[in-house]
Amino acid sequence: MMDWLNSKKPVKLLLVLVICFFSFKYFRSIYHFKYYSAYTIGKFTHFKYQNASTYAMYEFYVDNKKIEGATYDRGNIDQFLVNKYFKVRYSSKNPEINEILLDEMITDPKAVEAAGFKLKSKIE
Repeated sequence: MMDWLNSKKPVKLLLVLVICFFSFKYFRSIYHFKYYSAYTIGKFTHFKYQNASTYAMYEFYVDNKKIEGATYDRGNIDQFLVNKYFKVRYSSKNPEINEILLDEMITDPKAVEAAGFKLKSKIE
């Protein structure tokens, strides 16, 4: 037993399991986006810093339920995008599977309000 633990087999097994886990998550997303894609509008809310990684955080509504999402920032997301609205693709079967489309900014206030967001009026 100790020979097996001292060998490289546990490391290889762990590596295979990690690869399988991330492959499953990736292909699950591909499957859901292919067969259950739905679109709405989401708001880019802030950046979140975790360890050495940066994530762009966003939120959107599905059936009046707020869903929060995150996308990994590879250094190409500008700070001026915070508090702006973008198209979001999500799985109609499982809205937790989602992605924000940062190349599709939404500027129509009526569309933003129809997506469930409350905009401040200029009078307030």
